[in-house]
This record gives sequence, C-alpha cells and structure tokens, in this order.
Amino acid sequence: MLQAMAEARWLVLTWRLPAVSSTPRVATWRSLQRLGAVSLTPGAVILPFTEHLLEQLEWIAEDIAQRGGDAYVLPVTELPEADDADLRRRMREDRRLEYAQLREAASRTRDERELAALQRALGRAVERDHFASAGRTSAERAIRQAARRKETT
Repeated sequence: MLQAMAEARWLVLTWRLPAVSSTPRVATWRSLQRLGAVSLTPGAVILPFTEHLLEQLEWIAEDIAQRGGDAYVLPVTELPEADDADLRRRMREDRRLEYAQLREAASRTRDERELAALQRALGRAVERDHFASAGRTSAERAIRQAARRKETT
C-alpha cells in the first residue's frame, strides 16, 4: 500500500451512507465540493493525489463510517490517457466557471463586507484549483479593482 501511495496520481473516495436521512449525504457532498472533487458516479469522486487531499479524504471517510456508512480511499496510479485528460479538463472548467462568477460578483460589490467575502471565496477557489485553471488572474484583478473602488469612495 505504501508503494501504491508513493506512485498514486489520483485518489478515489467511494462511499455508501444509510438512506435514513439526507443530512449525512449533503454534509459529505459539501465537504467534497470544498476540495474540488469531481463526481465519477453517485458515491464516488476523484481528486489528484496530494498528501493534503489524502488526509482530507481520510477524514471524510472516517466521518462517513461514524455516520453508519462505508467509505474507502483508493489510490489510483494510472488512468487511460483520455480519462486523465477528461478529469483535468472537468476540474479546470469547474474552476474557470467559479472564477467567472467571482469576477461578475466583484463588479457588483457594494461594501467592505461583500469585498471580504469575495476575497475569502477567491482563496477557497484557489485551493481547489488543482490544475491552474483559466480565469484566476482576471478574478484576482477584478477583486483588486473592487477593493480600489472601495478605497476611493
């Protein structure tokens, strides 16, 4: 297992939760979205391998188990080239859309509180940007411009 982790390029989390309540499923999905996970199927997501993401997925798997479910974090050492490229494209596109939303929100920012929320949202988006998505620079610029507008008013 240690050898597989050393060579892992991707991490897959598979899980199943009891159907008693939707709350654990929603909490799990939100945690995975915060990491920038891409859904493979209901109950399976994938992320690029990093020690940080491995630790985060292990925590999520533990939480699922504590809620009465089953979860496994699986290292993936190799994917077909087309699948690898598709996953990277999907992750970049998710962040590109997020950056576009941040740019748009920056153009409508009215006060310091909104600006601070935008800056936090940008930080979270950057943490999820595993493959240097297009749009980050323009989102950062739009938020800086919004901050300058607030300084001059």
